[in-house]
Amino acid sequence: MSKRRIQPEDINVPSFAHDVPHGYPVQVQTSPGLGWDLVVYVFAPHMPSPRARVTSRGTFMPSDYRKHCERLGASLAYARGLYEAEGKVWRSGAPMRLDLALWGETQNGDLDNLAKTVMDAAQLHRGEEPGAELWQNDRQIRSLSVDWIDVEDDAAWCQLVVRVRMLPPPLTSGGPIAAPRMARKRVIETGTGDDPPKRRTARKTATEGQQTTRKGKTSV
Repeated sequence: MSKRRIQPEDINVPSFAHDVPHGYPVQVQTSPGLGWDLVVYVFAPHMPSPRARVTSRGTFMPSDYRKHCERLGASLAYARGLYEAEGKVWRSGAPMRLDLALWGETQNGDLDNLAKTVMDAAQLHRGEEPGAELWQNDRQIRSLSVDWIDVEDDAAWCQLVVRVRMLPPPLTSGGPIAAPRMARKRVIETGTGDDPPKRRTARKTATEGQQTTRKGKTSV
């Protein structure tokens, strides 16, 4: 017999969490340090991204998944609002580094599908879905880390931890730094008897075995 999926009302939400209208309760750190710009603890059940349903009326996601993404998106949007309330600018078009930790008693899906749900909720949605606008497209994610942490009691420990870092903008010109090209030279020493050797430089020509000196003379 399969275990009943945990519901939002089953989770013991700590008293210090923020209640989010139309979303899940959250705890937010807007200056966490350790290389992160925003850390959000979301007290919500986990739901993997399902396959889209194809009907004669078009392709769409299941209604329970869309409702979950709307609530999760509202929670992440609330966290972004707290970040900007401190006078800081959130660059939703910047490359991002994303770290996810999912705490739960029973892993109810593959990690990639569980991460896809968060990424769907956090990107810029158009139309009626609110969206968190943490980023505009999944392609902005340059680094992704996902961990599942087993706990003994879903009601006491079920939560999602989202850590986001905005990366510097990509290089627009110049390309990779290349070492300066050095002319290939070698030193030829000449001299006879007790006369000190005279030094002159020579450079290889395109013809193998030939050398052209500074004076333009060619030797074989």
